[in-house]
Amino acid sequence: MPIAKLPTETITPAEEVLARLDLLYMACPNCPAEPGLDKAASFADLSTRLAAMEGGRKRCSACGRAPLDLVMVEAMEVLVRHRLRKGSDSLRTVGWPLVEVGYPLAYPPRLGPEELIIVGERLTKEAAAEIIARVPEIKGVIRGGGVPGVSDLQAGPHRWELLAGSDLRCDVVSSLMGDLVIYKHQSKIHVEFPRQSAPKMKILEELYFRGKLTTIADVLCGPGTLGLVAALGGAERVFMNDAWLPAVEDAILNLEANRSILGIKKIERHKLPAGEVGGDPVLAAEAWSDKCKIEVYFGDAERLFSRAEPTDLCLIDPFPGMKFDRIAEACGVCGEIVVV
Repeated sequence: MPIAKLPTETITPAEEVLARLDLLYMACPNCPAEPGLDKAASFADLSTRLAAMEGGRKRCSACGRAPLDLVMVEAMEVLVRHRLRKGSDSLRTVGWPLVEVGYPLAYPPRLGPEELIIVGERLTKEAAAEIIARVPEIKGVIRGGGVPGVSDLQAGPHRWELLAGSDLRCDVVSSLMGDLVIYKHQSKIHVEFPRQSAPKMKILEELYFRGKLTTIADVLCGPGTLGLVAALGGAERVFMNDAWLPAVEDAILNLEANRSILGIKKIERHKLPAGEVGGDPVLAAEAWSDKCKIEVYFGDAERLFSRAEPTDLCLIDPFPGMKFDRIAEACGVCGEIVVV
């Protein structure tokens, strides 16, 4: 059964997501051939080509799914109608297509209802609302530029804007320790595309084989990926911290989503101070399994160890372009620091 998050939003437990991956975006035997459109060609040329293709503008009559190219063409039609794009523009100008469940795919995805989120520039709320209404496969439309989140506490956060629909999606994180699902509200958390050769997971795997995953601090945790994989790898205690409240909220959400896989028996949330950017660290949530205690903090990483106990291993996964020298210095109380 789905786990309730908000009255209008649910998440699916990680084990259920992982169980359906093999067929999630695969074409059925009756699906029309992949359009294989040239993303650099003008939209006007693509429209002409699609009109001449048998079944090129139709969803599968058996499974009802649509190729990604067709979904993006229909979104482009709305943008052209709203004069946000021109017929001479290419399909790439629509924006990033982010599938609802992200994992490395060896084939172009076939999409069902509400399985795609678009992140683009030069978008309006009116156009986004029409895209959601007209294109059933599109779940949400985000206007974005730059990287959302907090890289400098003095400068404040950078935000993307959810124009219509929902921005909740997840990535499948695979490692030799096992697989997890990491949910994120994509207008507030920067995009990390899942890759077969995931460098961050290789670092954690090496630490695992060296017996280093004992007590762990993930001081810039984002939605909780590294800390939760460390818990999956047998860590006895895990501290996760972030100064960006949406990241902390998603980290707690991912405790719930991966509850069964991590063997979590209890999750307890605590009241947080007002504001989206943390200062002095406060304990946001705690979770317990038979093997591990997980604590989630909301606050400045430089001050985390004024509240939390030093750990054997401290993981620093810096925000893109972020200066983290002072954070590394503050983490010097831990046994070992690894920049991921």
